[in-house]
Amino acid sequence: MNASYTQRIGEIARDVQQTTLASFMLPEVTARVLPQIFMPKGKVDLEAQVFQSVIGPIGLPAYQAMYMPLQSPMNTENDYVIKMSADQLPPAQAFWSLTLYDLENGFFIPNEAMKYSVGENAGFKLDSKGGLEIHISAKQPTGVPVENWLPISRDNIGLAAQFRIYHPRLAEMGAWIKSMPAAKVVTQ
Repeated sequence: MNASYTQRIGEIARDVQQTTLASFMLPEVTARVLPQIFMPKGKVDLEAQVFQSVIGPIGLPAYQAMYMPLQSPMNTENDYVIKMSADQLPPAQAFWSLTLYDLENGFFIPNEAMKYSVGENAGFKLDSKGGLEIHISAKQPTGVPVENWLPISRDNIGLAAQFRIYHPRLAEMGAWIKSMPAAKVVTQ
């Protein structure tokens, strides 16, 4: 293989990756593709197969786990809050978490506390009405329980926040996806 051929294949792969990830931020694409991406071979259409190849070999069928990206572009230069009322919590029969990843490389966001998720296994504290606020910030905000805080560094890193929902209530997922919480920038 010559270098120009390899370089061209790399360019095409990056274009497919960027286009696929951008399209998956659209609610109508998410609603159409997500139920398929973890199904067995032969039951997945081409669009879902492309998405699977872009995000990597996850391999769990949808009835076991669903991974839902927040539909908000984020960066470690900002602080964020994600607010969920009691009826907006992810529909998990087993457990769920919200985890932060480096958008470019897919690794956990580095932080001194080595804390990478908020959720039923990682811990969280509900408010008096059963809702939850998750804060993503460089410093723990005053009055926010440590369980509800995802620490970040100020390294100008693109963030991907993803809900990981294990043993989801599939009948509720479509409605939940349509009303999924968003990360809002906290003004300082």
